[in-house]
Amino acid sequence: MNMLHHLGWNLHFKLLSFFLIFALFSACYLGEERESKPKKPPTPPLEQLAVSLSERGLYFHPERLVVLTFLDNEGKKSPYGEILAEKLTTELVKKDRYLVLDRLANQKVLKEAGLSLDSPTDTATLRKIGEVLKLDVIITGIVTPYQDGVFVNTRLIEIKTGLILKADEVYVRIDG
Repeated sequence: MNMLHHLGWNLHFKLLSFFLIFALFSACYLGEERESKPKKPPTPPLEQLAVSLSERGLYFHPERLVVLTFLDNEGKKSPYGEILAEKLTTELVKKDRYLVLDRLANQKVLKEAGLSLDSPTDTATLRKIGEVLKLDVIITGIVTPYQDGVFVNTRLIEIKTGLILKADEVYVRIDG
């Protein structure tokens, strides 16, 4: 009788061990089979701006634009102003929504008219730049340092009226 009891206990232990091993094996095997969907990489901040500024409006379809050098909060040229404006220009061209004028190619024309892409963004100056380059809209930006990067606020401004047609802001991390 004692032997039967021992055999029963042994059988019970073997069955329990079998189920535990089976459960572990199933979990490991099934875990390998379940693949997560690839995550979409985050959109870079300046591309986000380009997408936002390129979305078609209901009433306005501008043709030509240029991106001015971004300024700081005091209206002076930001240390990151040129590079951020160049990168945004590239992203806007990729969106194929506007006829984007090259910043460098047009500096000479502006200089001859006593203007520059680093000009302050008052309405009269924007209109002059618009007339010289035959623009519909202009993009301006303000760069504000914050922690390990900068906030970039942009505005799409209609030359004729001075109205802000679109505006957006992104945070760009600056690697030091």
